This record gives sequence, structure tokens and C-alpha cells, in this order.
Amino acid sequence: MTYREELLQSDPIRVEGSKNADIRFHDGGLPHVKGVKNYQILRACRNPECAIDGLGWTYNHAPMIAWWQGRFFVEYLSNTKTEHEPPSQTLLSVSEDGRHWSDPVMVFPTIEVPTAPYAGPGKELLGDTVIPNCHQRMGFYVTSTGRLLVSAFYGISPHIHLNPNNGYGIGRVVREIYPDLSYSPVYFLRYNEPGGYNRGNIDVFPCFEEAEDAGFVEGCREFLNNRLVVQQWWEEQRYDTELFTAPGGAALSYYTLPDGDVIGIYKTGAVIRSSDRGETWSDKVNAWSLETNTAKVWGEKTQDGRYALVYNPSRNGAHRWPLAIVTGEDGIHFADMAALVPEISPCRYEGGLKNFGAQYMRGIAECNPRPEEQKLRMTYSINKEDIWALEAPLPITSIENADVKDDFAAMEPHTELRDWNLYIPKWCDVDVEDVPEGRGLVLRDADPYDRVRAERLVAAGDRTQVVFRINPACLRNGSSAVIQAEDAHGKEAVRMIFCPDGWIWVKGGGSARRWEEYPAGWLRVEMLLDCVKGSARITVAPDGGDQPGSGITPGSGEAAVKAFSFNQPLESVARIVFTTKETLPWPTIEDDGVGGMIHDLPDDRRRDESYWILGSFEARSSSETDFD
Repeated sequence: MTYREELLQSDPIRVEGSKNADIRFHDGGLPHVKGVKNYQILRACRNPECAIDGLGWTYNHAPMIAWWQGRFFVEYLSNTKTEHEPPSQTLLSVSEDGRHWSDPVMVFPTIEVPTAPYAGPGKELLGDTVIPNCHQRMGFYVTSTGRLLVSAFYGISPHIHLNPNNGYGIGRVVREIYPDLSYSPVYFLRYNEPGGYNRGNIDVFPCFEEAEDAGFVEGCREFLNNRLVVQQWWEEQRYDTELFTAPGGAALSYYTLPDGDVIGIYKTGAVIRSSDRGETWSDKVNAWSLETNTAKVWGEKTQDGRYALVYNPSRNGAHRWPLAIVTGEDGIHFADMAALVPEISPCRYEGGLKNFGAQYMRGIAECNPRPEEQKLRMTYSINKEDIWALEAPLPITSIENADVKDDFAAMEPHTELRDWNLYIPKWCDVDVEDVPEGRGLVLRDADPYDRVRAERLVAAGDRTQVVFRINPACLRNGSSAVIQAEDAHGKEAVRMIFCPDGWIWVKGGGSARRWEEYPAGWLRVEMLLDCVKGSARITVAPDGGDQPGSGITPGSGEAAVKAFSFNQPLESVARIVFTTKETLPWPTIEDDGVGGMIHDLPDDRRRDESYWILGSFEARSSSETDFD
């Protein structure tokens, strides 16, 4: 038995059959989950004209998600620019469809409390009063009577390297969200007496027991008595021995196995197990095959009856990518690692302790209701700066086995594109809609530092034929219509760029060259991608024209045709990516945000919008000799 086999045989849960992620790439060089959609909820911006939080704060992190009475709710904490550096508050955004989110509202405000009761380290660094940091490892609880409670924790950080979740904070607060989206007053749910604060020495909020609403009081008591939920508070109130029954750990996630046992997973892949719903627990055991770091792990039983783990499969905690998923049948054995997020948006703002990447993901907790749908729903932050939500159709897969034929012009506007992968920053969009040029899949971009992506997985084969209709006539400087053919690990066969100056560029054979001038209006593009010969034959014609010629002549029906060598060798094409920019100032593994060694990107404001239209898309692949 090898050392690896001997070490992994004791894993309480096991990730099998997956190669290590290659963190030189944001997606880890992994296959992409088919049909996953990523929607930006909050785009941090210090520019007052663009700051939807009303403040321009640029440290936003630790989101939590719930679904209740037909709406999705996401709560997250927010500081001016640096983790553990007040002022701090907790914000909340609401959505009816998981895609379009309201501007955030404050649910737990910045407060100031007396320092005298504080029993933790660094007290000598504080004055007579201190502004606490918001912190939370869980956010929502729906009571047995159907009330939605939202919760947070106030901790104290005398300096940024003294964490507010070290057990010496002030206490946990709670309020109710009503069906009309109004809120109850804020109450203390549990004072952190070992940290020095109690009902007698702090009056910034009353105790929940003082509320006049008896149903709210009873719901709070139910909340406090739920062992599985409360165990998630361990870091923040770890010295409150009445609360916790399990070995301590950071950021507990839990799910129920088919036999009724509960699996709990902490940061760094430590696992515990309970056979009595959290009254008692096993000792912690590391699952070494669950290769991760100080970012969180999320586990859940999905609505198709399977199980999923979502995490950053890397020991590099400063660069928290990729955001990956593994799935399994029994909640113990997992496999088929795939990426949920295709790329990491640039980090635009300086700040301390800003780990890069898509991280701190959380799904809908099993104690709370879920919508009746076959989807995985999650929220996460990118670069501790922007807040995102994602949805992925169930069952989770990263393989397309069928030919693709989508006619967007024949679809109703806002049709759900179940099998398309979408990545939509706040200042961008992609949707089936009507525009003056006609109906199609419209890719919009007004962001100076990000881009929208529409990606379609295609079936594997030695040769792949791709045909699409495109209208690139509404491009502006700073955006292009970019089409990339890639394998399942992100190696690029060929890249085609429709530039706003009216020229087509193609990157093939490792070099980008200007190829043809294109006319205004609709064009038909065909790519024949031959992975054995390592070549791409590209044909471009005015829509309806299919006769080869020396160039694209408007109104002539003639087409431009040329063969290009691949940029890299591929065994097969796995996906076609449509986007609006070739390059961005993306973070790399050489960039360090943890030490505050990054700088603001200049002039971060919304630009004039550029858009282009995809009218239809077809793809078929084959390894047969008679493939045309």
C-alpha cells in the first residue's frame, strides 16, 4: 500500500477519481458544469455615481442565502475597504428569480459600544468605546411556524490581525423579515458573556425576550435550541460552553446521510459525524482527499437525491480558485470534479487581507425551505469585494453528448437557456431580447474591468462543426465580439475577434492577425475544427451567402474562407465561448492581496454600453470518416 492509499483510507468522506486542480488557471483547468449561471449581486464601486450600496464600501464578503415565500435573500457583511477594520455593517439583497437582485439595504448597522466590559486581547489598543466588526457564519433561520429570521454577530478587532470571531465578541443579533420586506427591530439573540458583554452592560439593542411579539420570541427560542444551526456559531462564541456539543472548528457546513446521520465539514476539510441530530458528535477527522484551505466547504443533499461538495480544491488560501464541485450518491464518496465559476473578475480596489478568488460559498441550509426546482443555488464572494449568486441545473454534469441547435431569433424574449453557461457582471448582461437589429442572444457590456460570457458545451469528437449567425454592428471601443473554441481544460484551438473598427482578427497558430473587413448587418460564420490535423477552417459570409470568394463583399453573397492552425493541440473541442473582451487585468497566482499589496484600478465607472447579437448557434461533432 502506498503512502497516499494508507493516508486516504481513513478519510471519513472521500473525493475520488479527480485530478488536482491546476491553479495557474481560474477554473483550475477543470471541465465546466453544464448550464451553470453566475449572476453578480453587488459590484463594489467607490465612485458615488455607481455605488449601489450608497456608501462606496469595497470590502464585501461572507454571503449567506435563503429562499422564503417566493423570494431569494442574500445577506453579506461590508466594511469600508479592509477585513476586520471597522466601520462595518451587514447588508441584504432580495431577488424573485435568483438573477435580478435589489439594491442592498442595511439590516445590521454600524454600532459603537463601551470598551470596559471587553475581556479579549488587545484591549490596551482601544479607547473608551469601540466600533465592532460584523461577522457571521450562518445567516438565516426559518422557524417551524414559517417566520424568517436573519442573524449576525458583532465582534471586536483591536487591529486587523485580531479576528472578530476569536470568542471575545459582543454577541449575536437577530431580527425578523416580514412578507412585505419590512423588518422587526434588532434584538440580541445571545450575549457573549465569556467575552465580557451581557444584558446588564450593553443597551445598544434590547434582548429578544423583551419583544412584544410572542411568536417572534418563541421563534428565537427555537433558533437557540437547534443544535445543528447553533453549532455553526462556534468560532464567534466558542467559550460559551452551553451552546456547543461538537468539537470546535471554523465555518461548519452539514448535511444528512440516507441513514439519518449528519456529516459536518469545517474549513481545511475536517469532518465530524452525529447520529442524534447534533446532540453528540464524533471527534474531528481530516479528509485528506478533500484538498482545500482556509476557505469554506459547502456540502448538501441536492434535490435530485444526490450529494454535492463545493469548495476551492487547493491548499493555496491566498488564491481561492477554482470554485469547484464534486458529486456522489451516498454523501460519503464524491467524484467528477468540475468548475462552477469560469474565471475570476479583476480585483479593483486596494484593501487588507483580500484573498483573491471565488470563495466563502454557501447554499440554502437544509433546515430552511427550498424552491421546488431541480437546481443548485449558492452565493459567494469574489476577491472579498463583489457578491455573486449561482444556479446550476440538476443533475450536475460537465459533459454534452448531443448536437446543439439553438435558434435565438425564434425564442421568446427572456427564455431560460438551461444548457448555456452564463457569467453576468452587474454592468453587463446576456439575454434573449429584441433590439433594433432583430431578436437574438444579446451580449451587453458597460464594464471597464469585467466582461460577460455565454458559453456552450459541445459533444466531443475528432472534428467539430460550429455554425452561428452574428451581428457585431453595435460594438464600441473597449469591447469586441470574441469567440473562442476550447477543450474541456481550457486549451484554446482558435480565437476569432470582431473588432469595433470593422475588422475581423483571428488568433491561430499562436499569433493574432487582422484577416477581413466585415460589413454591417448579419453574418454567418462556420468553423470546421479538426483536432487531428490541428486546424480550423473558418468561413464568414453575409447572412444567406455561402459561396467562397476572396473577401466578404456586402450584397454579393460571397464568403471569405481561410484555414488557421490551432493555438494548442486538442484531443477534442468541448466548449465554445462567446464574450466581449479578449483580456482583462485578471489576478494571477503571483499577485498578493492578503498583504494589502494591490492598488485601485483607475476610473472605475460605468461606460457607454456596447452590445452584439448572436442569432443562432449550431454544433455537431464526430469521429467518423465521412463527417463533413
